[in-house]
Amino acid sequence: MELGNMFFGNSRGEFEFPDRQLVESKEWKKLAKVDLEFDGFDNEVFTIRPYYWGDDEKEEALPNFIYKPTGFEIKWYKYAFRDSYMNQELSKAQIIDIFKKCGDSIQK
Repeated sequence: MELGNMFFGNSRGEFEFPDRQLVESKEWKKLAKVDLEFDGFDNEVFTIRPYYWGDDEKEEALPNFIYKPTGFEIKWYKYAFRDSYMNQELSKAQIIDIFKKCGDSIQK
């Protein structure tokens, strides 16, 4: 865990995210393009929220990514996948599959 996150961040969870390089995957890039300003996105399949910089503890506790069918969550510190943690232990392949399903939900 990064020192800044330890003292000020909200990125915490049971399982460390397996590979920050997933931010470079074509599946994630498809999701990140949903909103170029990256103010967040929500549909029936997933939610993406930017890192919260404010002081509201309820808002701060919300995950940055939620895959609704399974309740899979990711929290990160400041930027996508930086010092990130998950609530379920999944492999890179499983995470890529989730990102693909999320991308497919945008196409519908």
